[in-house]
Amino acid sequence: MKTPAPARPARLGLLALLAALMLWLGGCATSTLRLAYGQADTLLYWRLDSYLDFSSEQAPRVRESLAHFMDWHRRTQLPRYAQELRRLQPLLAQPDIPADQLCRELEQLRAVVEPPLLDPGNWALLWLTSELGEEQLLHLERKQRVANEKWKAEWLDGTPERRREQRWRKAVERAEMLYGRLDEPQRRARREGLDQALSFDAQRSYQARLQRQQEFLQLLRRQRLQPLPPEQAARALQQFLEQTLRGAPSDAAQQRYLQAVQREGCASFARLHRATTVAQREQAQRTLGSWAADFSQLAGR
Repeated sequence: MKTPAPARPARLGLLALLAALMLWLGGCATSTLRLAYGQADTLLYWRLDSYLDFSSEQAPRVRESLAHFMDWHRRTQLPRYAQELRRLQPLLAQPDIPADQLCRELEQLRAVVEPPLLDPGNWALLWLTSELGEEQLLHLERKQRVANEKWKAEWLDGTPERRREQRWRKAVERAEMLYGRLDEPQRRARREGLDQALSFDAQRSYQARLQRQQEFLQLLRRQRLQPLPPEQAARALQQFLEQTLRGAPSDAAQQRYLQAVQREGCASFARLHRATTVAQREQAQRTLGSWAADFSQLAGR
């Protein structure tokens, strides 16, 4: 098991954290993206520390592990991301991209991004799972409750109309990161696409969120009280992460739900893309190209 070398990586959640980080970086101007990625190990440390309240003994080792991970990620993963972005540029020149093709492209992206992050050989913080004290786990539970209340306020509280409006605004913001400013007919197409995406169930997603959090806490408590050998601990954590992303193999209903949400997302994006202009599709290609150039430059440092 390598010590040097997660986004939610050994995760204490480092695959989700890195995924969130990359989404955030994608919204930056190119110079800001390069600057932010250069500070990613510090940003990840602050995020993890806010949830786990590292001890004075743990803190320097966590910082060192995150620095090793980000060095590995920069050298080995950013070139792959840049290659995928360049591969997708011609696709965005097409005036019409079928939804099923978009879903295939999404699966190919996942096949590039996810396996290295789910490989325990690339995890840096596995050692931490058996060194967390009970007070740290209680701190994690408290932070989760606060985050859950925020999630509920955003996705479950209020009227259905307010929730739909919020979901639409976020979708427009993401689309404008890629295409630039949307006009009113295009915004309307985005809204209509979301209105037809009926599979997303906020209550179901919230319950799945709570269940994952409890399973994660149980996993950490078991590892603290009865530590498994590194290989077994890594496998247990890997299984948990794979099921978080894809649904448990035994839960066919959850897998169908996640697949339905993804299909509707692809259809909604395809509808918007059909409404874009030549200039907007050119802007989208330039956006991917600028991100790819930034990743290549960062990888060469």
